[in-house]
Amino acid sequence: MDPLTAFSTELETSADRPERLALTIGSLVDSRLDVEAAIRRLDELADQVEQRMPAGAIGRARAEALIKVLHDEMEFRGNVENYYDPVNSFLHRVLDTRRGLPITLSLLYIAIGRRLGMGLQGMGFPGHFMLEYQDPAGVWLLDPFHGKVVALDELTQYLSRLFQEKLQSPVALDKYRVDTNALILRILNNLRAVYVSQHSLPKALGVLDFMLIVEPQEASLWRDRALLHFGSRNLLAAENDLRRYFQLKGCLYLFGSETEMVPGGIPFGAWLPEAEQPATGEERRLLIVLRKIREEIRRLN
Repeated sequence: MDPLTAFSTELETSADRPERLALTIGSLVDSRLDVEAAIRRLDELADQVEQRMPAGAIGRARAEALIKVLHDEMEFRGNVENYYDPVNSFLHRVLDTRRGLPITLSLLYIAIGRRLGMGLQGMGFPGHFMLEYQDPAGVWLLDPFHGKVVALDELTQYLSRLFQEKLQSPVALDKYRVDTNALILRILNNLRAVYVSQHSLPKALGVLDFMLIVEPQEASLWRDRALLHFGSRNLLAAENDLRRYFQLKGCLYLFGSETEMVPGGIPFGAWLPEAEQPATGEERRLLIVLRKIREEIRRLN
């Protein structure tokens, strides 16, 4: 089974097990990655963690024990020296290097926590990813990247120190909880940004292939993949992705029109029924790209 098909299958069947999805993404850098072997490594790691955890601990004591074992003793920590290394976004590599991003370390904690009966919820704060842990004794936030446990009444001050900007009001947790799909998309988006910054367009395209499986109705992803295809000279693929973009935006009529633009933003020679609106600024820019794509296709043919 190819990686994209495997990922699609996992997305339908493993919604509560994001580690399987994350491991499938690892095919972007390791085509022969054995997902089941990596899952067994997580099982073994969870057994080792459980053996080191104090019996009967609850509440903050249990959260701090988990941090102590994984961060302090086993040294799963934030990669502060090479934060933008793409390796940090791959769970199987995090298992090897014991270094990662806030989100991949949090994913590791989620996987280990579930095996230990600890429900850990991803929390996507702007600029930083943490975890919520709740049991009968209360609610705490875990920061696997920095190895900290934070009480609710400490959270605003803690985030203010991290962001070096004073937050004016208490943080509402329900606003930042993320489900499995959102967590995986955030990992993929981080990885895409790194590859684009490195001008690794084929790798960025591979990431977008996975992102579109998670969120196929998101027009901006089709737009972004079209532009990457265009930059990689994959002209037909770029044209097809732009078609999908205009379709999802409800203006497929623009895609079928001539791409010469008059000053008012209406495609030259296009027929616009009353319900159809002139192109927006973004759409006009994409129509210019589409014109270049079509001109190049005609030249090559």
